[in-house]
Amino acid sequence: MKTKSLFLILIPIFTSCSHSTAPPETRDFNFKFSYGVLSRNIINTFQNIYTKDLVMGGDTTIPFTLSPADLKQVMDKMNEIGFFEYPDTFIVPTGDTAAMVTPYPAYKFEVSNMQLNKHLTWEDDILNRNSQAAKLREFMRLIEGIIQSKPEYSQLPPIQGGYI
Repeated sequence: MKTKSLFLILIPIFTSCSHSTAPPETRDFNFKFSYGVLSRNIINTFQNIYTKDLVMGGDTTIPFTLSPADLKQVMDKMNEIGFFEYPDTFIVPTGDTAAMVTPYPAYKFEVSNMQLNKHLTWEDDILNRNSQAAKLREFMRLIEGIIQSKPEYSQLPPIQGGYI
């Protein structure tokens, strides 16, 4: 009886631990983040891959794993900016002062956090002083910075050409 009780107590402890070295399907938190012009750069922690848009050179996909610390940093920032309260399609109000940007970055987010799933898309073509947009841009830059800090990223081929 004691062994059975101990086993039942330890199951939730072991199943709640989440490490990026574990298979993605066993982690409590995964996301797919597409960004850049046409959203062609993609980090996918569900499959542990990264796709870099090489513009005129097509794209390239490599195995890519974020550390538990990286995943925690992303989740902490999500909570800090209230990511799960954003609408599924975020549109910046034009307000009185706005500028249109072209080409512009577009973002797509798919997040699975235990039982909570969230999808967010945003075409960041309007610049103005919107606090929600500023928080979202800061969050996107955080993820891009984490990706670009990895040795796997620095070994990818350079972009060929550009968008007009």
